[in-house]
Amino acid sequence: MKAGIAQKSNPAESVWKHIQQILREYINIRSYNTWFAPIEAIDMDDQHLVLGVPNRFFCEWIDNHYAKVLNNAIVQVLGEHRKIKYQIKNDSLPESPYHPTDLQPAAPQLNKISFSNTVNNSPFYTRINERYTFDNFVVGDGNNFAYAAARAVADSPGRTNYNPLIVYGGTGLGKTHLIQAIGNYALSKYPMTKVYYTSSETFTSHFINAIQQNKISEFSAYYRSCDILLLDDIHFFRNKGKTQEEFFHTFNDLHQNGKQIVLTSDRPINELMDLEERLISRFKWGLIVDVQPPDFETRLAILRKKCDESDLDIPGDVLEYLAANLVENVRELEGALTKIMAQVTFTAAEPTLELARQIVNEIAPPDKKMLTIETIVEYTAKVFNLSSDHLRAKTRKKDVVRARQVAMYLAKQMTNHSLITIGLHFGGRDHSTVIHGINTIEELLRRDANLRNQIESMKKHLTYQK
Repeated sequence: MKAGIAQKSNPAESVWKHIQQILREYINIRSYNTWFAPIEAIDMDDQHLVLGVPNRFFCEWIDNHYAKVLNNAIVQVLGEHRKIKYQIKNDSLPESPYHPTDLQPAAPQLNKISFSNTVNNSPFYTRINERYTFDNFVVGDGNNFAYAAARAVADSPGRTNYNPLIVYGGTGLGKTHLIQAIGNYALSKYPMTKVYYTSSETFTSHFINAIQQNKISEFSAYYRSCDILLLDDIHFFRNKGKTQEEFFHTFNDLHQNGKQIVLTSDRPINELMDLEERLISRFKWGLIVDVQPPDFETRLAILRKKCDESDLDIPGDVLEYLAANLVENVRELEGALTKIMAQVTFTAAEPTLELARQIVNEIAPPDKKMLTIETIVEYTAKVFNLSSDHLRAKTRKKDVVRARQVAMYLAKQMTNHSLITIGLHFGGRDHSTVIHGINTIEELLRRDANLRNQIESMKKHLTYQK
């Protein structure tokens, strides 16, 4: 028997596995898989824990958004603090700043096109909205990966592996805001950069106009002269063969010359029907990310930020009601707040909960309203002949504890909120208490038919409260 060579164990790996287990309890699975699953433990000493990350943006993102929860997890595992050191494994973002090599001096109108509009013979512009910036983009669990990718692209356009960057998702979730934020950031950092933003519908219209004017060569030269092309709604290209062919050649020219391409779609790339396979194939060269509807906390943050920007004081219960009942998209949410602002400004109305209810009923049909934890708390308290304050109190009375555990179980089953958020609605209890309560009810349901029937009845009732 040959003697094997003993492999030296890495204690950091074992420590990191325990830290990851704790992080999974505090962070939703989507965020965990995005930011912590790819990390490897490299080394550890008395003062430092060295972690291997894919690129430097990971370091910045974790430091800015997860530093506290990560440090707490380290202390729980090791019993003391360790400083984090990051080792970048494969950083595609260059250390040197991006300097376009073939930019011409900026004209007075940076985004002016070189051929005319057929309607009024006047030049058109790419219409980047200056209000769409990274600073006022509210980041949550549903869009944090897309946001991170957009920041990386904006920081070093054409120099990352994210080319093209494709952002897909439903209407009103912030795709247009995000890609225009790329353009605004790139222009602020690299003022000589040519950034073109347009929709696929406008691209098609300009292409048709160019055909009618016999100016195809000017059309092609214009779009292929940009350094960053931001193109909204590529699903609009379906069944438009000539436009697809023109965009295919434009895409190839830009990509080959190291120019950045950013696209949006209302659905995953594989579901884009009636698009040429060669286009679909090229879309897959880069990075495809999705944006999901924002969770309650993100919706509430969006509303608060909007109020801050408008210097308007709206009561917290009004904002919470809007965030709990308008769940489909950000545009719908901001529209409701705008209506309240208009009522307050022009009619001197008070921003009351009743006003919020009226506006929500105008915007969202009843079946679109989201079940809230507060609704569950109030209804559960009523079923158990208690007040909702009892369920939030510190008391350990058996009947109160059981009712609280049932409410926690229902909150976990019927909402998308995290354990931490659920705990906050029960007097600020921590996630371990919530887990214990849920596990207790799950165990009782296996052997208690009466409780099983009661909870099923409660679920049916709460379903109709949405």
